Amino acid sequence: MANAEELTSRQRQILDLVCNFTADHGCPPTVRELARLAGVSSPDTVQYHLDKLREKGLLEEARGRSRAAQLVAEERVALVPILGRVPAGPSEGAYAEALGHVPAVVDRGDASGLFALRVKGDSMESTLCEGDTVVVRWQETASNNDVVVVRFDEGEATVKRLRVKPAGMLLVPDNPRYEPFPIGAGHIAGKVLSLIRKL
Repeated sequence: MANAEELTSRQRQILDLVCNFTADHGCPPTVRELARLAGVSSPDTVQYHLDKLREKGLLEEARGRSRAAQLVAEERVALVPILGRVPAGPSEGAYAEALGHVPAVVDRGDASGLFALRVKGDSMESTLCEGDTVVVRWQETASNNDVVVVRFDEGEATVKRLRVKPAGMLLVPDNPRYEPFPIGAGHIAGKVLSLIRKL
């Protein structure tokens, strides 16, 4: 596989455009979209550079007839719904009203088991800060020290670190100013996979 030093300036530009467009839109751009973004009048010119990037192992043929190319990786970008309240499970989550969507890098599997939440408060500082967005995978179990989303009645949720003790499960804030507390009537709704933070 080629590295950045082996690319021409135009190839590097087109590769960057594919990366940025995919991150913003959740799918790769078409040849015509790339031509417009690159300021190139001829789509054939863009197609030539896409072919060269494929030869160098940096792009692969995209799924779908209208899409030009996608990044070569075991990961892809998907749009994940931001939920204000956490439903009881993934089957209900599919019908929860989303507050928007965020692009998130996921593996090649199905992204329907993912959702996102905005972090509120400072109980998880310095790991998570207010305003951060966490991407979460639906699951009802988790391991000791995982950062989890715990759901309470009415769909309200909290994000805390899980501690599994002989006496039961504790939810532990990363901010030492807050005390751990038992999970009680809460239920694990998912495990935090990644963090999106705006600087």
